[in-house]
Amino acid sequence: MRETISGLRNLIFDLDETLVLLPVDWSMVYRDIGRLLGREVASFAATLPMLWGSDMYWKVSQLVEEYELKSLDRLVVLDDSPSIVRKLGDRYRLSITSLQSRKVIERVLHIMGVRELFDILVSREDRPTRREQIRLVLTAGGYEASETMMVGDRVDDVVSALENGCRAALVVRKKNELENLKKLGLGSKALTLRSLKELYEVLKREC
Repeated sequence: MRETISGLRNLIFDLDETLVLLPVDWSMVYRDIGRLLGREVASFAATLPMLWGSDMYWKVSQLVEEYELKSLDRLVVLDDSPSIVRKLGDRYRLSITSLQSRKVIERVLHIMGVRELFDILVSREDRPTRREQIRLVLTAGGYEASETMMVGDRVDDVVSALENGCRAALVVRKKNELENLKKLGLGSKALTLRSLKELYEVLKREC
């Protein structure tokens, strides 16, 4: 996807497992959400859209936030992301889309020391899916989709970006995400990277 990088002005980052790792015990989270909903839960991302617009959405969100906040003292910064974000912030407008709560996003960015670099933050309080979150960033920032790249660690980040007309970069943290991208026939539609450092190097060469 090297030829599509020219003209890039905006970068949208996912947070967890892209810039940092929040060591949340998701098995415990799913157990507690399941008790709240009265059914088995295997995916937080899949559950959110189904609850959107209901009182239960906010109850589940608050429950998960408690786990997220407790995990902050064990936060892992990935790929020296604060340094890379600072360098990219000199050239691009930066935003965050995340299924974390806004309070957690704010705290993580303050811990990283980069809060001031991000113009727009979109959390699960704003929208329940990545596709809708990206659309909100584009609208709020007045950004052209063709000048915007979503950087995440999951195939859903790529698919959601492409559905919005944006460019996409997949930071491969798990091999199965790359395999799933190829199964969908999207291997040539996204920039695939081993790390955020590689993203910086690729973008630097294009400047």
